[in-house]
Amino acid sequence: MPSLSKMPSAARQLVSNMLSFLSSPSPQNNVSEKGASFSTPQANRKNKKAFEGNIEKWEPNVYEKELLRRTWSDEFDNLYELGSAIYCYIFDHNPNCKQLFPFISKYQGDEWKESKEFRSQALKFVQTLAQVVKNIYHMERTESFLYTVGQKHVKFADRGFKHEYWDIFQDAMEFALEHRLSIMTDLDDNQKKDAVTVWRTLALYTTVHMRNGFIDGLKGVNRFPPLV
Repeated sequence: MPSLSKMPSAARQLVSNMLSFLSSPSPQNNVSEKGASFSTPQANRKNKKAFEGNIEKWEPNVYEKELLRRTWSDEFDNLYELGSAIYCYIFDHNPNCKQLFPFISKYQGDEWKESKEFRSQALKFVQTLAQVVKNIYHMERTESFLYTVGQKHVKFADRGFKHEYWDIFQDAMEFALEHRLSIMTDLDDNQKKDAVTVWRTLALYTTVHMRNGFIDGLKGVNRFPPLV
């Protein structure tokens, strides 16, 4: 596992930026099981129709927001392990996605997992999640951010990126986050179950907006044009 001190300067700066904005102040509330309730039902790729008409405007309640904050970690090793787990899941379940990352072909077998290119890519995806967590008290900021991320993926269409690939990204996030929650020692079983529920919803919310941005980008449409 690479340490922060051994990372290239650009990667160190990326991580430092992430840690900086994740440490910014936000409302603090205690997460309690008693009386806790959800503003949205459990979500996953197979039941996303349950959110038709409202997932794009999802607003987690206080309990859900504090579960997200409490179960998110800005420690470098945790960030890297999460990003790595997400991409390993994607490549294991849809090997065609490897063609989106030409650097992989430079390495023998699984040596790409230890490459600087893979470390950088893993951190980029986690940075997107980190930005969403940072703004859970300002959800109006996340829609345009995620939409723009999706728009940027249009440049990968020539490599074979398809809109249905967002499904495997959602599955990968659910899998990696659920595994991480399962080994947390400061949550009881009920809290872990609740945390899985809200993270699945966030994974769906994230991919829905990125997918929208990607599909619109292919059409030359941008709902959130840059300010001039």
